[in-house]
Amino acid sequence: MLRSLGLWKSCLLLIFIALLLFTASLLQMANPLDPKSYEIVVPKGSSMIEVKQLLEEAGILPRASSFGLAARALGLSTEIKAGKYHFSPSESLLSVLVRLKQGDVVEPELTRVKVTFPEGLSIYRMAEILRASGVSDPDKFQALVKEGINEPLRNAHWSLFKYIPSESLEGYLYPDTYWFFQEATVRETVEIMLTRFEEKVLSFWDKAKGDTHYNLHEILTLASIIEKEAKQPGERVVISSVFYNRLRIGMPLAADPTVKYALDNPTKKVYRNQLTVDSLYNTYKYKGLPPGPICNPGIESIMAAVYPAKTDYYYFVAKKDGLHLFSKSWAEHQKARIKAASK
Repeated sequence: MLRSLGLWKSCLLLIFIALLLFTASLLQMANPLDPKSYEIVVPKGSSMIEVKQLLEEAGILPRASSFGLAARALGLSTEIKAGKYHFSPSESLLSVLVRLKQGDVVEPELTRVKVTFPEGLSIYRMAEILRASGVSDPDKFQALVKEGINEPLRNAHWSLFKYIPSESLEGYLYPDTYWFFQEATVRETVEIMLTRFEEKVLSFWDKAKGDTHYNLHEILTLASIIEKEAKQPGERVVISSVFYNRLRIGMPLAADPTVKYALDNPTKKVYRNQLTVDSLYNTYKYKGLPPGPICNPGIESIMAAVYPAKTDYYYFVAKKDGLHLFSKSWAEHQKARIKAASK
């Protein structure tokens, strides 16, 4: 009897000590002298072990904390709300666990959407892609990039906007793959694309601008036409040389893609009656470069617009496989057209 009583007392003592140690661990802090708040992002679907490692590696919890045991005791072992939290190393383990249980996020987890813009898309086609992805309102997107460039956007990208002579951002929205927040505003979406343009294009332009007599807007305009005409990457510099040769002698660029851009309802093929459309983008009717880009070109076409090949070509015609036949004279071009149609 006395022996059994002694065992019970020992068990109770051990339980009491364990409770004391557990309580002490709940009050433990990583660094009581560091009251600063640090941003911690908990990804969606994170396990208890992953969250524990995240907090310990960030210095919010001490190494080898009782996080797992305490989380189970608080019924937190199933799911933690993902998102952005602010924690301090001077917080106790108990405080961290309670806030995780309550989902005390500074910013909830946002949905990222992968959006790819191939080279050569107009702002209208970009708007359609954004509509399909559910990221931005296409009408608001078009209004912002075509007509309504606002002051905050200009102020945020003043180093870029000094190159843009008009309100339209056609040509300045860099074609690439982006991960947009689905909850992002139209302006935030546009700013991301402008930032990518600055990274990819302005860094190149700073080195290349001394090698051409055209300004950046003119180069982008020429690059946009090259982007639309070139179906094979290796032909970009040759097509660029044709346009340079035409510009040099005052010959119209006569580029079909510019006519399509001028039409309200463009067709896949440009027909003879469409060549009379009265628009400065109609490069059959008006000599020189059109007022601005007709699409958003990639860096390869921009480079080709600055550094064309040296040729005597003034004409080119597309074959059925997308490649072109280049000619030096009108007579050669007529033969090339017959040849291209037969292949």
